[in-house]
Amino acid sequence: MTYRIEMREETNKTKCMLRVVEMMTLRTIVGKTRRDRVRNTDIREQCGVQDVVRWGRQRKRQWCSHVKRMDKNSLPRIVLEGKPVGTRPAGRPPKRWKDSRQSTSQEILQRRAQN
Repeated sequence: MTYRIEMREETNKTKCMLRVVEMMTLRTIVGKTRRDRVRNTDIREQCGVQDVVRWGRQRKRQWCSHVKRMDKNSLPRIVLEGKPVGTRPAGRPPKRWKDSRQSTSQEILQRRAQN
């Protein structure tokens, strides 16, 4: 889960799946079930971990800055900055990793403006 999170596109479905798996794991570690009716935030606090989606966003930002420091001829940098040539099929395009990175930047700016 943590290895792939840096490269995964961020959709509502993937965020939901990550949070479900995280909470299943943390509840097992703590020894609580859903019948115990303990809030997820309390369990995260007890384990001392942050939300997996937020952690993943941090990892994405770190990975992006790491790639930008690479040489311009390195393959990861070429892929990150490259633009494909050709036409795309009709319909809504799939969400890309780059789009989710940009949306997290927008979210951070909005949060800062609110505070």
